[in-house]
Amino acid sequence: MALTAYCKKCKREVEAAEVCPYCGSRLGKTAAHAAWCVEKTPVMDWMSWNSVMRLLIPAGLVILAAVTAAEWIAGGTAAVEALIRNRFLTVLGILLGSAMAAVALLLAMQGKELADYIIDNRGIHEVRYLPNPTPLKLLARLKSPALMNNADPEAPVPVLKIGETNLAWKDVARVQIWPEKCMILFYAPGWWLRIPAACTPFVWQDAMDFIRNKIGKKKAIRLPASLVVPAAPAARRAKPQAQLVPEVEEAIEQIRMEELMQEDMEK
Repeated sequence: MALTAYCKKCKREVEAAEVCPYCGSRLGKTAAHAAWCVEKTPVMDWMSWNSVMRLLIPAGLVILAAVTAAEWIAGGTAAVEALIRNRFLTVLGILLGSAMAAVALLLAMQGKELADYIIDNRGIHEVRYLPNPTPLKLLARLKSPALMNNADPEAPVPVLKIGETNLAWKDVARVQIWPEKCMILFYAPGWWLRIPAACTPFVWQDAMDFIRNKIGKKKAIRLPASLVVPAAPAARRAKPQAQLVPEVEEAIEQIRMEELMQEDMEK
């Protein structure tokens, strides 16, 4: 079950409800959260490559712009044309390709990882773990092998925490979803991807409902149409009735009295 709650007294996850089914303690409105775990293989993970390309492509464009500007300042248009004829773009492409090959090798050396995702009243949380850690896997992740000391040697399968990212709801600027890939992308600010949360079909709807309830009414956040809570129709105010002038009320009452007297005389 994806939608759960944390009981502070029992110190464990329980079904989302008003009270804990084990000890009877009140859980509170903020105890409920959506939580799930997925396994990732970085070299096969599109979002890992997305993070790499967001650095490599801008770096390549900066190098191209800098070299072109330097040649134009030094020799004008003729120097820029000569730079292109000398296959500078081909060399730059080879450098970028070599960098991508090196990155692919590093990602392959990283091995598999586990990612825990929690969406609660505070925000979105991502915690990454490395099962069966080795110094080589840590070096491939640009981390110190000294982290191996933090792993529990008595655990049946040693698991090492390698990273944690937290994003508060107030900092979320944009949310994008890929239902066909069960992917939820959280941006802060609107142009920078902070947490790519890989979901599963079993928890997708619970996660969507939780996000909709938290930020579905906030107009400042860019959301897909499926997460926007429609505004409630404005209540119509009853038109106030004009107050009768006291003299008019007395005249109406006099007419009523005369009509009643006329009916009595006819009887």
